[in-house]
Amino acid sequence: MLSIILLILKIFGFLILGILAFALILILVLFLCPFVYRAELSADNSLDSLRGKVRFHWLMHLVSGEVSYEDGNLSWTVRAAWKRLGSDIDESRDDSGGRRSSDGGSTISDVSRDGIRDSHSDSLEQEAASSDPDVSPDTSSQEQHRTVPGMTGEEPAGKDSSAEGIQKRSMEKKNERSITNHQKKKKSSFLRSAGERIRRFPGKIKYTFHRICDKIKTIRNKIKILKKKKEKLTAFIQSEIHQAALARLLKELKRLLRFLCPGKGSIDLEFGFSDPALTGYALAGISMAYPWIGSYTQITPDFEHKVFRGSLFIKGRIRLLYGLIFLWNMFLDRNVRITFRHIRKFRL
Repeated sequence: MLSIILLILKIFGFLILGILAFALILILVLFLCPFVYRAELSADNSLDSLRGKVRFHWLMHLVSGEVSYEDGNLSWTVRAAWKRLGSDIDESRDDSGGRRSSDGGSTISDVSRDGIRDSHSDSLEQEAASSDPDVSPDTSSQEQHRTVPGMTGEEPAGKDSSAEGIQKRSMEKKNERSITNHQKKKKSSFLRSAGERIRRFPGKIKYTFHRICDKIKTIRNKIKILKKKKEKLTAFIQSEIHQAALARLLKELKRLLRFLCPGKGSIDLEFGFSDPALTGYALAGISMAYPWIGSYTQITPDFEHKVFRGSLFIKGRIRLLYGLIFLWNMFLDRNVRITFRHIRKFRL
């Protein structure tokens, strides 16, 4: 019985060991397998002549892809194991969907045409019924010419014209009186409003003065708060621990960039502007980076013609191990850990 239990434990031990070994191999493959990329770019005096292509693969071509730009068209494809995505696949799907929609649109148009035809036939039938000869036109004319007694618009004669003149004169007098009263009210309201404005003027001056004083106080308070924040921030930056952590961060970033630099590359560039001074300024700016790119760069300035043509080729590898090394070195530094804790607690 004991031997059977030991055998079962032994089998479980080998299984756990195999799972751990598989996990370790998988981690090593993920961290050590490089992400390989290759980029090509060329141009010849115009944007239409711009051409470029980028290829990449990872995990022994298990994940791969390509992005290309040519004649103003951008195309891309990405493959992950058996799954493939790309602009060509999306376009083919859109074409099939468009055909279906066009078919559906044709059926809808047929239905609408049938409906229009039916409505047109109904209108023709109604016109034919209205033009039936059995119906006599005399009845309609007689109905139109019927008159109702007592509804005529004739006015009784014999009105007195003098009464109308008296009414007009009285209305004119009333209008004149209302106009004069309105003018008097306007003058009195204007005088009252002017008096009220003169009375309110000292109060407005006081209000504006107090408001200006309040704004000055708020500005002073804000300046004091900003000074306190500035002093706190300068004290945080000038700390020896934080400066040491910043120096370590810059050192590790330089090392990481050295790892990420492409292994192979070449730049062949010929440029020139309409103004020779601009060509000189551009050449001076490029010369600042020449110590780092001079080994694989060939630059030809043209001070007489407006030219821009060249080609670019880059090939390199990136591993996840580089990021792991960066994080490990930063974690081992005590100053970096203390600075990270202070940053989390820092409040202005």
